[in-house]
Amino acid sequence: MSSTSFATMRLSPMMFLKRLFLILVFLGLCYCVQQIGLSVISVWHGSHQDHPQLQHNIIPFIDQVDISIESRRVADNAIQHVNQHDAKAGIPPEDEGKEQQRGHQQVQKEQKPKLVQQPQPQEQKRQPDADSGKPKVGNSSVNNKNKNPNQNKNPVQTVSKVKPYPVVLATTNSVFLDFTRNWLESIRRLKSRPKNITIVTEDEATYEALLAYPEVHRVKPAFMLPPNKTLVFDTPEYKAFVNKRPKYILDLLEHNHDVMFSDVDTVWLDDPFPYFTSDFDLFIQEDQPRPKLVLCAGFAYFRSSDSTKDFVRQWIRRLELNNHKKPDQMVLNIMLREKAIKRLKFNILDTKKFVSGRFYFDEEWRKNNTDVKPVFLHNNWIVGHDIKVERFKKLGYWYI
Repeated sequence: MSSTSFATMRLSPMMFLKRLFLILVFLGLCYCVQQIGLSVISVWHGSHQDHPQLQHNIIPFIDQVDISIESRRVADNAIQHVNQHDAKAGIPPEDEGKEQQRGHQQVQKEQKPKLVQQPQPQEQKRQPDADSGKPKVGNSSVNNKNKNPNQNKNPVQTVSKVKPYPVVLATTNSVFLDFTRNWLESIRRLKSRPKNITIVTEDEATYEALLAYPEVHRVKPAFMLPPNKTLVFDTPEYKAFVNKRPKYILDLLEHNHDVMFSDVDTVWLDDPFPYFTSDFDLFIQEDQPRPKLVLCAGFAYFRSSDSTKDFVRQWIRRLELNNHKKPDQMVLNIMLREKAIKRLKFNILDTKKFVSGRFYFDEEWRKNNTDVKPVFLHNNWIVGHDIKVERFKKLGYWYI
């Protein structure tokens, strides 16, 4: 073949570009078909099992779900459980607001640390049966076996709501463990002793040490102090320690327990509860007399009324707004002077029955009040652990 004929067979640049373009189009079409096929296979495969990438992405989303959703679920279950129980007992259903309140109270009981042991329910009084003269408990079906069954349709039952026992509440740490033991010993010597004593142990050593007192319900707070941590009065650490007390009190009040809060640098010489029977929301010890009246947050009886609960809630809020720069006792006195909760009724305890350290450890005061038989002594108005011990020992109130 001649060189001329070979040259005529060569592709022109334009023809080459056209063919290259067609090849690229063909490859592109092949790629599209491949992707379409993979998508179809993926859709079919995903209908039979979870996609691993989807599982990976949903995990952090679940972790971020608000806990209140779970709380509502538990509350709804609690409400449903209560309604089923009431239906079996023949009790009319409550309105929706009360049902929600009961359900959310159940959630609070599950989520909060228990500050009190559940007291045993009181035994119902036996009532004489009008027909047979035999005693019966409530509307027991055992006593109605031989009666007309039509008479028991929609029975009206009396449900006794037993109020929980009052709780004696205290907080302590290992530095004041000896005072705690002395305080417990003073209570042990009483003829009538409280049924529930709850102590919040602010360090691990105290929690273990109080194992020796089976009658005491011990509670660990969320944040505990280092062992043998000495708290100096009116320091920021001391204020942070005492300012936790209102939250402990509120937790018990919301479970409908009356709360008798007592400092442990005290001794009980008689049963104080008969002095809390009148119609007041708060009974509190006087720390300093008028005209500069100061009331003591270290010995106070809180009745579980709505007014008291509102008062303690506002007490906590004010401490938090103040960033705990003021001690709880100062804020409590400000609120009582301002009448922060106007419907709250409070009573100042008899200063000769509930005596502060300002008076009782003054020899002149004791000479002028020889006829006084205190119910309670508070070893306050003095700073220092060892000095307090010596004051108690001097007057015979150190029992351990």
